[in-house]
Amino acid sequence: MATFVQWNRKRPLKRLAYVCGAEAVLIREVLQAYREAAPGQGLSVFAGGVPERDIWDLLLSYPPVGGRRVFIYEADRLRQVSGFEALADADGMDTAYAVFVSREPDFPRTGEDGKGELAPHMAALQASRQAQLVRCCAPSKAEDLVQLVATWWPGAGANFAYDVLTRCGGSLQAAYDACEKARRAGLPPGAAALSVCIAPPDDGLADRLIAGDKPRAAQAALTIGHSAVGALIGLLAARLNILESLAEAFRDGMDTAEAGQKLRVDRFVLRKLAPHAAAYGQARVRRCRELLAAAESAWRGGATEGVAEAIVALW
Repeated sequence: MATFVQWNRKRPLKRLAYVCGAEAVLIREVLQAYREAAPGQGLSVFAGGVPERDIWDLLLSYPPVGGRRVFIYEADRLRQVSGFEALADADGMDTAYAVFVSREPDFPRTGEDGKGELAPHMAALQASRQAQLVRCCAPSKAEDLVQLVATWWPGAGANFAYDVLTRCGGSLQAAYDACEKARRAGLPPGAAALSVCIAPPDDGLADRLIAGDKPRAAQAALTIGHSAVGALIGLLAARLNILESLAEAFRDGMDTAEAGQKLRVDRFVLRKLAPHAAAYGQARVRRCRELLAAAESAWRGGATEGVAEAIVALW
């Protein structure tokens, strides 16, 4: 079992992989490595989109001449989990690559809270020499984060990569998008090229709101599109979880660095939220969650105007 940073050092490509995590751009990196190096015909299936029996029949059948590479998206929706162990134990499948992809933040685990040991089918993969588990989370160390971004922009050094991350609000996805635009345009690293960096607008609104800057948050809310409201609600909910955990860690006597390491909070996010954690006591966090629940209900119910503005006004 490895984080993306650990996997990225040698990029092993075992014939079975279960890839999860909230960082879609890092998942893309793993899948691209398989596309470039794994042999054979490439196929993609979505769990829930076809009968699950058909998925397992495909994966457990012998590969054609030249091999086979299958990406199984939304793998957390698979229910016939005995298939994982059968696949790991199958013989004659050296050229049959199967990569299971889940956007869940961690691997399936036992216990009602999902924080126990690895679920048996995940443990079977972990124990197999033919399989690997890769969790695509943002690197916890600043130097790893900066080094990763530097690899996306040809010729970039650590200082320039840091500037890219800063301009992109600490978002790996935004940093990757900026680097990809620069790469395709042939832009060398430099101050002028930083114009390709765009911070996600929802991050700005959320950051201003959490910091108590309601006037600027209200101004940002006027420009947010209806389709982005759901992402804003999800981002604020995630930020509240971090703020609540940080506040508890600070009450236990931890400093910012210790709290960030224990909670595995991204360095850029930690820098944004730590100064405001004390303002988010249990009562306020509970009230904000109730507000987000009501806003999400209205948004999902078809409300096209005023949802973001209401969140700002009542925060």
